[in-house]
Amino acid sequence: MPMPQPPIQSASYPLYSTILRHRLLAAHNNKSPPISSSAAIPLAGVHDALSAKIFAQHGAPALFLPGFGVSASLLGMPDAGMTNLVEMEMMTRHVYSAVRRCCCCCGSSSSPPPLIVDGDTGYGGASNMLRTISSLSMAGAAAITIEDQIFPKKCTIAAGSKIQIVQGEEACERVRGAIGARDLHYQQQQQQQLGHTTTNPSNINDNNNGGKGTWIVARTDCRMAYGFHEVMERCLRFEELGAEVIYAENLQSVEEYQQLRDRLDSRTVTMIAQVQETLNVDKPLSSNMGGDGEKKKPLLTLQEIGELGYDLALFGVTPLQCVVGTLDATAKQFLGSSAADDNNHHQGRVDSATTGIITSPIAMADFSEVKRVVGFDELGRFESDFPCN
Repeated sequence: MPMPQPPIQSASYPLYSTILRHRLLAAHNNKSPPISSSAAIPLAGVHDALSAKIFAQHGAPALFLPGFGVSASLLGMPDAGMTNLVEMEMMTRHVYSAVRRCCCCCGSSSSPPPLIVDGDTGYGGASNMLRTISSLSMAGAAAITIEDQIFPKKCTIAAGSKIQIVQGEEACERVRGAIGARDLHYQQQQQQQLGHTTTNPSNINDNNNGGKGTWIVARTDCRMAYGFHEVMERCLRFEELGAEVIYAENLQSVEEYQQLRDRLDSRTVTMIAQVQETLNVDKPLSSNMGGDGEKKKPLLTLQEIGELGYDLALFGVTPLQCVVGTLDATAKQFLGSSAADDNNHHQGRVDSATTGIITSPIAMADFSEVKRVVGFDELGRFESDFPCN
Protein backbone atom coordinates (compact mmCIF):
# COMPACT_ATOMS: atom_id res chain seq x y z
CA MET A 1 0.00 0.00 0.00
CA PRO A 2 1.17 3.60 -0.49
CA MET A 3 2.91 5.11 2.52
CA PRO A 4 0.14 7.26 4.06
CA GLN A 5 0.97 10.75 5.26
CA PRO A 6 -0.07 11.25 8.88
CA PRO A 7 -1.03 14.64 10.32
CA ILE A 8 1.99 16.89 10.88
CA GLN A 9 1.26 17.16 14.60
CA SER A 10 1.07 13.38 15.10
CA ALA A 11 3.83 11.28 16.69
CA SER A 12 4.16 9.23 13.51
CA TYR A 13 4.87 12.20 11.23
CA PRO A 14 8.63 12.29 12.04
CA LEU A 15 8.83 8.58 11.16
CA TYR A 16 6.97 9.17 7.92
CA SER A 17 9.21 12.12 6.98
CA THR A 18 12.37 10.18 7.87
CA ILE A 19 11.40 7.29 5.60
CA LEU A 20 10.18 9.59 2.82
CA ARG A 21 13.41 11.60 2.91
CA HIS A 22 15.43 8.38 2.84
CA ARG A 23 13.50 7.05 -0.15
CA LEU A 24 13.81 10.28 -2.12
CA LEU A 25 17.55 10.43 -1.47
CA ALA A 26 17.98 6.78 -2.42
CA ALA A 27 16.02 7.31 -5.64
CA HIS A 28 18.22 10.29 -6.52
CA ASN A 29 21.43 8.41 -5.82
CA ASN A 30 20.27 5.40 -7.82
CA LYS A 31 20.37 7.72 -10.82
CA SER A 32 23.77 9.09 -9.81
CA PRO A 33 26.06 6.31 -8.49
CA PRO A 34 27.64 5.56 -6.10
CA ILE A 35 24.41 4.72 -4.26
CA SER A 36 25.69 5.15 -0.72
CA SER A 37 22.35 6.47 0.52
CA SER A 38 20.47 3.31 -0.47
CA ALA A 39 21.46 1.92 2.93
CA ALA A 40 18.53 1.14 5.21
CA ILE A 41 17.66 3.41 8.13
CA PRO A 42 19.44 2.13 11.27
CA LEU A 43 17.09 1.33 14.13
CA ALA A 44 18.76 0.72 17.50
CA GLY A 45 16.94 -1.12 20.26
CA VAL A 46 17.12 1.13 23.33
CA HIS A 47 16.17 -0.33 26.70
CA ASP A 48 15.72 2.75 28.91
CA ALA A 49 15.72 6.54 28.89
CA LEU A 50 19.49 6.87 29.21
CA SER A 51 20.31 4.59 26.29
CA ALA A 52 17.70 6.41 24.18
CA LYS A 53 19.16 9.79 25.13
CA ILE A 54 22.68 8.72 24.15
CA PHE A 55 21.55 7.46 20.73
CA ALA A 56 19.50 10.63 20.20
CA GLN A 57 22.55 12.75 21.01
CA HIS A 58 24.44 10.92 18.27
CA GLY A 59 21.75 11.68 15.69
CA ALA A 60 19.80 8.41 15.57
CA PRO A 61 17.13 8.83 12.87
CA ALA A 62 14.70 6.58 14.77
CA LEU A 63 14.63 4.35 17.86
CA PHE A 64 13.01 1.07 18.86
CA LEU A 65 11.88 0.11 22.38
CA PRO A 66 11.93 -3.72 22.55
CA GLY A 67 10.24 -5.88 25.13
CA PHE A 68 13.48 -7.88 25.42
CA GLY A 69 15.43 -4.81 26.53
CA VAL A 70 12.75 -3.51 28.89
CA SER A 71 12.33 -6.91 30.53
CA ALA A 72 16.10 -7.18 31.00
CA SER A 73 16.78 -3.63 32.23
CA LEU A 74 13.64 -3.06 34.29
CA LEU A 75 13.14 -6.53 35.75
CA GLY A 76 16.41 -8.35 35.13
CA MET A 77 14.29 -11.13 33.59
CA PRO A 78 13.98 -12.82 30.19
CA ASP A 79 11.63 -11.72 27.42
CA ALA A 80 9.00 -14.38 28.05
CA GLY A 81 5.81 -12.50 28.82
CA MET A 82 7.22 -11.05 32.04
CA THR A 83 6.57 -7.38 31.25
CA ASN A 84 3.08 -5.94 31.05
CA LEU A 85 1.44 -2.98 29.37
CA VAL A 86 1.82 -0.67 32.37
CA GLU A 87 5.59 -1.22 32.41
CA MET A 88 5.93 -0.74 28.65
CA GLU A 89 3.81 2.41 28.79
CA MET A 90 5.93 3.77 31.65
CA MET A 91 9.18 3.10 29.79
CA THR A 92 7.75 4.61 26.60
CA ARG A 93 6.95 7.81 28.48
CA HIS A 94 10.43 7.95 30.01
CA VAL A 95 12.16 7.34 26.67
CA TYR A 96 9.97 9.77 24.76
CA SER A 97 10.50 12.46 27.39
CA ALA A 98 14.28 11.87 27.47
CA VAL A 99 14.79 12.24 23.72
CA ARG A 100 12.60 15.34 23.58
CA ARG A 101 14.56 16.97 26.40
CA CYS A 102 17.79 15.93 24.72
CA CYS A 103 16.92 17.69 21.47
CA CYS A 104 15.67 20.79 23.31
CA CYS A 105 18.68 21.08 25.63
CA CYS A 106 21.29 20.63 22.91
CA GLY A 107 19.67 23.36 20.81
CA SER A 108 19.04 21.05 17.87
CA SER A 109 16.67 22.35 15.22
CA SER A 110 15.68 18.80 14.25
CA SER A 111 12.78 16.96 15.84
CA PRO A 112 13.40 14.09 18.30
CA PRO A 113 13.88 10.66 16.70
CA PRO A 114 10.56 8.84 16.34
CA LEU A 115 10.05 5.90 18.69
CA ILE A 116 8.71 2.52 17.59
CA VAL A 117 7.42 0.53 20.57
CA ASP A 118 7.06 -3.23 21.01
CA GLY A 119 3.35 -3.90 21.63
CA ASP A 120 3.87 -7.67 21.87
CA THR A 121 0.59 -9.48 21.15
CA GLY A 122 -1.59 -6.61 22.36
CA TYR A 123 -1.70 -8.21 25.82
CA GLY A 124 -5.03 -10.00 25.40
CA GLY A 125 -8.33 -9.63 23.57
CA ALA A 126 -10.11 -6.73 21.91
CA SER A 127 -10.38 -4.59 25.05
CA ASN A 128 -6.70 -5.15 25.83
CA MET A 129 -5.73 -4.24 22.26
CA LEU A 130 -7.70 -1.00 22.50
CA ARG A 131 -5.97 -0.08 25.74
CA THR A 132 -2.53 -1.10 24.45
CA ILE A 133 -2.73 1.03 21.31
CA SER A 134 -4.28 4.06 23.01
CA SER A 135 -1.90 3.92 26.03
CA LEU A 136 1.29 3.59 24.01
CA SER A 137 0.08 6.22 21.54
CA MET A 138 -0.53 8.74 24.32
CA ALA A 139 2.87 7.86 25.80
CA GLY A 140 4.61 9.00 22.60
CA ALA A 141 4.91 5.97 20.33
CA ALA A 142 5.23 6.83 16.65
CA ALA A 143 4.51 3.21 15.74
CA ILE A 144 3.54 0.06 17.63
CA THR A 145 4.39 -3.52 16.69
CA ILE A 146 1.76 -6.24 17.03
CA GLU A 147 2.82 -9.86 16.56
CA ASP A 148 1.23 -13.27 16.09
CA GLN A 149 2.70 -15.32 18.93
CA ILE A 150 0.50 -17.08 21.46
CA PHE A 151 0.30 -15.09 24.68
CA PRO A 152 2.43 -15.11 26.81
CA LYS A 153 5.03 -14.69 24.09
CA LYS A 154 8.75 -15.39 24.15
CA CYS A 155 11.72 -13.84 22.34
CA THR A 156 11.60 -15.32 18.83
CA ILE A 157 15.33 -16.00 18.57
CA ALA A 158 15.43 -17.63 22.00
CA ALA A 159 12.33 -19.74 21.30
CA GLY A 160 13.61 -21.00 17.94
CA SER A 161 11.67 -23.96 16.56
CA LYS A 162 9.63 -24.21 19.79
CA ILE A 163 7.88 -20.92 19.14
CA GLN A 164 4.08 -20.95 19.50
CA ILE A 165 2.05 -19.05 16.91
CA VAL A 166 -1.66 -18.33 16.51
CA GLN A 167 -3.53 -19.37 13.39
CA GLY A 168 -3.49 -17.06 10.39
CA GLU A 169 -7.01 -15.72 10.82
CA GLU A 170 -6.38 -14.80 14.45
CA ALA A 171 -3.15 -13.07 13.44
CA CYS A 172 -5.09 -10.99 10.91
CA GLU A 173 -7.77 -10.18 13.48
CA ARG A 174 -5.08 -8.85 15.80
CA VAL A 175 -3.73 -6.54 13.13
CA ARG A 176 -7.22 -5.44 12.13
CA GLY A 177 -8.02 -4.81 15.79
CA ALA A 178 -4.83 -2.78 16.25
CA ILE A 179 -5.64 -0.62 13.22
CA GLY A 180 -9.22 -0.18 14.43
CA ALA A 181 -8.01 0.75 17.92
CA ARG A 182 -5.57 3.26 16.47
CA ASP A 183 -8.24 4.86 14.28
CA LEU A 184 -10.78 4.96 17.11
CA HIS A 185 -8.24 6.58 19.43
CA TYR A 186 -7.36 9.16 16.78
CA GLN A 187 -11.03 9.93 16.12
CA GLN A 188 -11.67 10.39 19.84
CA GLN A 189 -8.74 12.79 20.09
CA GLN A 190 -10.04 14.81 17.15
CA GLN A 191 -13.53 14.99 18.59
CA GLN A 192 -12.21 16.09 21.98
CA GLN A 193 -10.34 18.91 20.28
CA LEU A 194 -13.55 19.92 18.51
CA GLY A 195 -15.57 19.74 21.72
CA HIS A 196 -17.44 16.52 20.91
CA THR A 197 -17.54 13.62 23.36
CA THR A 198 -19.13 10.69 21.49
CA THR A 199 -17.66 8.28 19.01
CA ASN A 200 -19.46 5.64 16.99
CA PRO A 201 -17.04 2.75 16.29
CA SER A 202 -19.15 1.76 13.27
CA ASN A 203 -17.93 4.91 11.54
CA ILE A 204 -14.39 3.57 11.56
CA ASN A 205 -13.28 2.20 8.19
CA ASP A 206 -10.32 -0.19 8.29
CA ASN A 207 -8.49 1.25 5.30
CA ASN A 208 -9.62 4.87 5.08
CA ASN A 209 -7.91 6.08 8.23
CA GLY A 210 -4.46 4.67 7.49
CA GLY A 211 -1.65 6.84 8.74
CA LYS A 212 -3.75 8.92 11.13
CA GLY A 213 -1.97 9.00 14.44
CA THR A 214 0.30 6.14 15.45
CA TRP A 215 1.40 3.67 12.78
CA ILE A 216 0.83 -0.07 13.15
CA VAL A 217 3.75 -2.42 12.49
CA ALA A 218 2.31 -5.83 11.62
CA ARG A 219 4.79 -8.51 12.62
CA THR A 220 4.82 -12.23 12.02
CA ASP A 221 7.03 -14.70 13.90
CA CYS A 222 5.63 -17.76 12.14
CA ARG A 223 8.67 -18.74 10.03
CA MET A 224 9.95 -21.51 12.34
CA ALA A 225 6.46 -22.83 13.12
CA TYR A 226 4.69 -22.76 9.74
CA GLY A 227 7.33 -22.10 7.08
CA PHE A 228 8.15 -19.34 4.64
CA HIS A 229 5.01 -19.71 2.50
CA GLU A 230 2.89 -18.86 5.52
CA VAL A 231 5.11 -15.84 6.22
CA MET A 232 4.33 -14.45 2.77
CA GLU A 233 0.63 -15.16 3.10
CA ARG A 234 0.39 -13.38 6.42
CA CYS A 235 2.44 -10.39 5.31
CA LEU A 236 0.31 -9.95 2.20
CA ARG A 237 -2.83 -10.06 4.34
CA PHE A 238 -1.35 -7.55 6.80
CA GLU A 239 -0.57 -5.26 3.88
CA GLU A 240 -4.10 -5.66 2.54
CA LEU A 241 -5.55 -4.82 5.96
CA GLY A 242 -3.71 -1.50 5.93
CA ALA A 243 -0.77 -1.93 8.30
CA GLU A 244 1.74 0.86 7.64
CA VAL A 245 4.84 -1.30 8.23
CA ILE A 246 5.39 -5.03 7.50
CA TYR A 247 7.90 -6.93 9.58
CA ALA A 248 8.73 -10.66 9.26
CA GLU A 249 10.93 -11.97 12.05
CA ASN A 250 13.67 -14.60 11.78
CA LEU A 251 13.61 -15.42 8.06
CA GLN A 252 16.20 -18.03 7.15
CA SER A 253 18.09 -16.60 4.20
CA VAL A 254 18.74 -13.50 2.15
CA GLU A 255 16.70 -15.13 -0.61
CA GLU A 256 13.66 -15.30 1.65
CA TYR A 257 13.96 -11.63 2.54
CA GLN A 258 14.25 -10.79 -1.16
CA GLN A 259 11.26 -12.94 -2.15
CA LEU A 260 9.10 -11.35 0.52
CA ARG A 261 10.09 -7.84 -0.49
CA ASP A 262 9.35 -8.65 -4.15
CA ARG A 263 5.86 -9.94 -3.31
CA LEU A 264 4.87 -6.89 -1.29
CA ASP A 265 3.88 -3.56 -2.82
CA SER A 266 7.06 -1.59 -3.52
CA ARG A 267 5.53 1.38 -1.69
CA THR A 268 4.94 -0.55 1.55
CA VAL A 269 7.32 0.24 4.41
CA THR A 270 9.27 -2.84 5.46
CA MET A 271 11.66 -3.76 8.25
CA ILE A 272 14.35 -6.40 8.89
CA ALA A 273 15.50 -7.32 12.42
CA GLN A 274 18.81 -9.00 13.22
CA VAL A 275 20.70 -10.20 16.28
CA GLN A 276 24.48 -10.02 16.25
CA GLU A 277 25.31 -13.28 17.97
CA THR A 278 28.90 -12.50 18.87
CA LEU A 279 31.74 -10.06 18.40
CA ASN A 280 34.47 -11.93 16.54
CA VAL A 281 37.00 -10.08 14.39
CA ASP A 282 38.56 -13.31 13.08
CA LYS A 283 35.53 -14.42 11.05
CA PRO A 284 32.47 -12.83 9.45
CA LEU A 285 29.79 -11.72 11.88
CA SER A 286 26.80 -14.01 12.02
CA SER A 287 23.32 -13.97 13.46
CA ASN A 288 21.31 -16.88 14.71
CA MET A 289 18.65 -18.28 12.43
CA GLY A 290 16.81 -21.06 14.16
CA GLY A 291 17.36 -19.96 17.71
CA ASP A 292 18.72 -23.33 18.79
CA GLY A 293 22.28 -22.69 17.66
CA GLU A 294 22.14 -25.17 14.81
CA LYS A 295 22.38 -22.78 11.91
CA LYS A 296 23.89 -19.41 11.08
CA LYS A 297 23.46 -16.75 8.40
CA PRO A 298 25.56 -13.73 7.48
CA LEU A 299 24.79 -10.55 9.37
CA LEU A 300 23.57 -8.06 6.77
CA THR A 301 24.90 -4.52 6.69
CA LEU A 302 22.70 -1.43 6.38
CA GLN A 303 23.75 -1.17 2.76
CA GLU A 304 22.82 -4.78 2.00
CA ILE A 305 19.44 -4.42 3.73
CA GLY A 306 18.72 -1.25 1.76
CA GLU A 307 19.66 -2.92 -1.50
CA LEU A 308 17.11 -5.65 -0.74
CA GLY A 309 14.49 -2.89 -0.73
CA TYR A 310 13.87 -2.67 3.03
CA ASP A 311 13.46 0.71 4.74
CA LEU A 312 14.31 -0.08 8.37
CA ALA A 313 17.15 -2.19 9.80
CA LEU A 314 16.51 -3.13 13.41
CA PHE A 315 19.33 -4.24 15.71
CA GLY A 316 17.12 -4.71 18.74
CA VAL A 317 19.56 -5.95 21.37
CA THR A 318 22.96 -4.66 20.22
CA PRO A 319 23.03 -1.77 22.75
CA LEU A 320 21.95 -4.14 25.53
CA GLN A 321 24.68 -6.62 24.56
CA CYS A 322 27.27 -3.86 24.87
CA VAL A 323 25.86 -2.77 28.23
CA VAL A 324 25.93 -6.34 29.58
CA GLY A 325 29.45 -6.92 28.28
CA THR A 326 30.72 -3.63 29.66
CA LEU A 327 29.11 -4.04 33.08
CA ASP A 328 30.46 -7.58 33.31
CA ALA A 329 33.98 -6.42 32.43
CA THR A 330 33.66 -3.49 34.83
CA ALA A 331 32.53 -5.72 37.70
CA LYS A 332 35.47 -8.06 37.13
CA GLN A 333 37.97 -5.22 37.16
CA PHE A 334 36.35 -3.30 40.00
CA LEU A 335 35.96 -6.32 42.29
CA GLY A 336 38.93 -8.31 41.01
CA SER A 337 36.78 -11.34 40.21
CA SER A 338 37.85 -13.90 37.62
CA ALA A 339 36.01 -15.73 34.88
CA ALA A 340 35.88 -18.77 37.17
CA ASP A 341 33.82 -16.76 39.65
CA ASP A 342 31.16 -15.77 37.11
CA ASN A 343 28.58 -18.34 38.12
CA ASN A 344 29.55 -18.72 41.77
CA HIS A 345 28.18 -15.39 43.04
CA HIS A 346 30.65 -15.05 45.92
CA GLN A 347 28.98 -12.21 47.79
CA GLY A 348 31.29 -10.06 49.84
CA ARG A 349 34.49 -11.53 48.40
CA VAL A 350 36.68 -8.88 46.79
CA ASP A 351 40.18 -9.50 45.51
CA SER A 352 42.58 -7.72 47.86
CA ALA A 353 44.75 -6.75 44.89
CA THR A 354 42.03 -4.79 43.10
CA THR A 355 42.47 -1.02 42.81
CA GLY A 356 38.87 -0.09 41.92
CA ILE A 357 40.22 1.65 38.83
CA ILE A 358 38.92 0.55 35.40
CA THR A 359 41.68 0.19 32.80
CA SER A 360 40.43 -2.20 30.09
CA PRO A 361 38.22 -1.18 27.17
CA ILE A 362 34.52 -1.94 26.93
CA ALA A 363 33.28 -5.32 25.77
CA MET A 364 30.27 -6.60 23.87
CA ALA A 365 28.59 -9.69 25.28
CA ASP A 366 27.60 -12.59 23.06
CA PHE A 367 23.83 -12.92 22.71
CA SER A 368 24.04 -16.29 24.48
CA GLU A 369 25.59 -14.52 27.47
CA VAL A 370 22.81 -11.92 27.50
CA LYS A 371 20.24 -14.72 27.54
CA ARG A 372 22.07 -16.37 30.44
CA VAL A 373 22.29 -13.13 32.43
CA VAL A 374 18.61 -12.25 32.09
CA GLY A 375 17.61 -15.79 33.06
CA PHE A 376 16.59 -17.78 30.01
CA ASP A 377 18.51 -20.86 31.23
CA GLU A 378 16.74 -20.79 34.59
CA LEU A 379 13.39 -20.22 32.91
CA GLY A 380 13.99 -23.18 30.61
CA ARG A 381 14.65 -25.49 33.56
CA PHE A 382 11.50 -24.25 35.31
CA GLU A 383 9.36 -24.77 32.21
CA SER A 384 10.75 -28.32 31.86
CA ASP A 385 9.88 -29.12 35.47
CA PHE A 386 6.49 -27.40 35.45
CA PRO A 387 5.06 -27.47 31.87
CA CYS A 388 1.87 -25.55 32.70
CA ASN A 389 -0.03 -23.78 29.92
